[in-house]
Amino acid sequence: MPRILSVGGALALLFSMVVPAAAPSYCSTSGWGGNCDVTNTGTSVDIGASHNTPGRGGGDNRGDRDDDIRPPSDGGSGTAPECTGLCRGNYEVELIREVTLTDLASFAPAAPPLTGQPAGVAIVGMPANFVVAASTHTVTGELFDLPVSVRFTPASYLLVHGDGTAREASTGGQTWEALGQAQFSATATSHAYGSRGTFTAHAAVRYSAAVDFGNGWAPVPGVLELSTGGYAVDVLEVRTALVERTCVEDPGGPGC
Repeated sequence: MPRILSVGGALALLFSMVVPAAAPSYCSTSGWGGNCDVTNTGTSVDIGASHNTPGRGGGDNRGDRDDDIRPPSDGGSGTAPECTGLCRGNYEVELIREVTLTDLASFAPAAPPLTGQPAGVAIVGMPANFVVAASTHTVTGELFDLPVSVRFTPASYLLVHGDGTAREASTGGQTWEALGQAQFSATATSHAYGSRGTFTAHAAVRYSAAVDFGNGWAPVPGVLELSTGGYAVDVLEVRTALVERTCVEDPGGPGC
């Protein structure tokens, strides 16, 4: 609310300004003057922001000079009477209300694929190698036309084999070739099925997240869990037999 004071015969208008509260540490850069709220939903990072525009003086009568303020015309000589105390004229001072804008941006990690070796096939009692291709990556966006980045880092993996078993892993695994291992070798992400059948495996990747508003990375509490799609595995049984010729020599022979 504006107040009118008489100071040495002059009139002064005093305005009370609304100053936004200091933003949390997530938005403490010079470009971010609003308040931000970073929420981990378990599958995405939601960043909500509010920005306050303080009220300000308006109208034609700004009160910055004595001769800008005129009492209403009463049909007299047009000369303003001497002001010996507090003078009130029929003028108005308008205030623009504080405006609050809100915005929301949601950031989710990329869905990781799940593959296996041999491709789509496993042998009873022998390791099948699973690989989850998840990696650290950054997703960018904007709030109030200002840049914001969210970085997702794989923290752990849960491999669900589809036969009622599962295992935790600290890595998404690598192919036998990348590991320099022979086919059907055991790895940190391999699994040996105990019976024949078709099973659908999947994996869940747990990500940690950090957010950057331009002044460095700040961690987001909690983890986000994202599941891969299903991966079908046909588990076969291998039997050996003594034969006279190889399958190349006799394509119609037993087991060929």
